Amino acid sequence: MLKAMNTNSAFLAIFLLSALSARAAPTTEYCDNGTGECKELTATDCPVLFYIEFIIEANNIKYCDKAKDIVCCPLPLNAQKRVMTPADPRKLYEKECRRYNDVRPTCRSTPLILGGTEVKGREYPFMALLGIQQPGSSTISWDCGGTLIHPKFVLTAAHCLETTETKEQRLDPNYKSPKFVVRLGELDYNSTTDDAQPQDFRLVNYVVHPAYDENEDDGSRLNDIALLELDRNATLNEYVAPACLPSGSGDEHLDLTAAGWGYTKNAGDKSSKLLQVGLKRYGDQVCSERLESRIVSRTQFCAGSGSANSQADTCNGDSGGPIFVQHPVYNCLKQVIGITSYGAICGNYKFPSVYTKVHLYTDWIENIVWGE
Repeated sequence: MLKAMNTNSAFLAIFLLSALSARAAPTTEYCDNGTGECKELTATDCPVLFYIEFIIEANNIKYCDKAKDIVCCPLPLNAQKRVMTPADPRKLYEKECRRYNDVRPTCRSTPLILGGTEVKGREYPFMALLGIQQPGSSTISWDCGGTLIHPKFVLTAAHCLETTETKEQRLDPNYKSPKFVVRLGELDYNSTTDDAQPQDFRLVNYVVHPAYDENEDDGSRLNDIALLELDRNATLNEYVAPACLPSGSGDEHLDLTAAGWGYTKNAGDKSSKLLQVGLKRYGDQVCSERLESRIVSRTQFCAGSGSANSQADTCNGDSGGPIFVQHPVYNCLKQVIGITSYGAICGNYKFPSVYTKVHLYTDWIENIVWGE
């Protein structure tokens, strides 16, 4: 049978329990970014330094309190409490957007082409022309569009790079074959008095998406996306500045803008002036019903005028050009969410054109453009 404790015994027991609890759970003070713990420089508290301090230079010992001989005693790796700096979740191309926005301090704050209106100077400085120049000729045939996404890289459609020569022959300046030319900062390529400051480039490389495929039976294209590497960095200014890649799918955007120098009517002539047009995104089911070829909704979408009263559309010559929206953060920037790929008939709302979704390829793009 247990005997009751007297007052003094109870007080002593409580005191001892409190002391033991305090000793069992000491307050740990970490140091050196969590890789060490503040302890006295003794054989008991910090043997790892105590027994080798005589061979360590004084400057190499880190102290928590030098006057009291309390050192930052290194902890085993599995016991370290490193203070980790939160990783920036943004992609490299998203970080670059801020810099691109600052290129144009005086830009406006407002956020082929059939049924389009002319673009004003400096309005879309990310627009690129992709042309072909024959050997010995000064004439350039502008056949496709593109989007500047980096001072040295342009985003375009893979089918714009189909050639009868090999890639090596096309890029070799000493091999007699047509050569690709990229022009930035253009507005009207038949005018020298418009509000433009063109910059022309040769290509040192181009990369077609490895899964690009064209169906010759129905004209459909899959993974119709490619990158052009210019022979030097573009000079960024009010007339030439990149657009941003999207951080999301962009599926929420139903009102879109397209721009290009393509045909202004079916079987018509190309426009030498950069035109823009507003388009309506069609639902995936509508796309599949109205097009002979089935689109892959994960990597493609379709868009058109949305009305029988409008001929708004992209057409031949607009291929590779961007479908874009206003950037949600930066007034001076647009986000390119699509690339003009193919269509059945230009200017007929019943037959929308098909565009490659950019979002699904941003990792591939980033590895090439911003990779090591």
